[in-house]
Amino acid sequence: MKILLTGHRGRLGPATAERLREDGHEVRGFDIAEGGDILDAAAIRRAARGIDVIVHSAGMPEDRNAPPADTLAINLTGTSNTLVAAEQEGVRRFVFLSSGKSLGMLERNPDYLPMDDDHRGLATRPYGLSKWLAEEMCAAFTARTGMTTICLRPVAVFDDAGYARMLQTPPAPAPSGRAWHMGVHVHLADVADAIAKSVACASPPHTRLLLCAADIADRRPTLDLVAEHLPGVPWRGGAAYEADPFRSLIDIDRARRILDWQPRRTWPGRGAR
Repeated sequence: MKILLTGHRGRLGPATAERLREDGHEVRGFDIAEGGDILDAAAIRRAARGIDVIVHSAGMPEDRNAPPADTLAINLTGTSNTLVAAEQEGVRRFVFLSSGKSLGMLERNPDYLPMDDDHRGLATRPYGLSKWLAEEMCAAFTARTGMTTICLRPVAVFDDAGYARMLQTPPAPAPSGRAWHMGVHVHLADVADAIAKSVACASPPHTRLLLCAADIADRRPTLDLVAEHLPGVPWRGGAAYEADPFRSLIDIDRARRILDWQPRRTWPGRGAR
């Protein structure tokens, strides 16, 4: 298939492009670093001509400390332009790189644990809010046009170097008054694998899928950490956390089922289990 990958020069872009090409796809890039601006509706439409699938990764990252108005304008207008281009050019599948922060992670404690894709959104910080609203935009385009939209929600993404830096830094206690990070992590290569599987999977018309490693980023068992950080949050975990003491607090069963995806990398501080 011919795939348009926006943001191909960004953090996820190179690994995603390589993974897609391994599957035999033809990948066309569109990135601000090469003059491809998602705020330019005409330019993104030209890039979408002859394309089978759009993977939309471009946007304002959270770590740029950009003014809130810029984050919202770029991420929302850019996604709108790309969805419109997909509709105009007859693209039938749109894979959007959202974020776990679309669910308000790190803004407040979860409503229940483990968190899953049915958890409410209600993000208020600019980055998470832009991702939540862009997911809603995808759902609206699916309802109106029939285009398949798949919103992938990776949590904290690390490459090998990022994991190494984390292991060199002793874990800090959760700041008073701030939500706990829940020990979430996922390897960049596993995210690229999920993206590749999204291109051709049998998917509902619109779906939203959390992507997280299967284990928690800590040496202490998950239930001990929950008792320390989130003792009042309703628990839905069941016996699975006794059988697997380091099981993640993010339920990725939907991504496993729809994408036939399995995260292969575990927290390196503990080694493979």
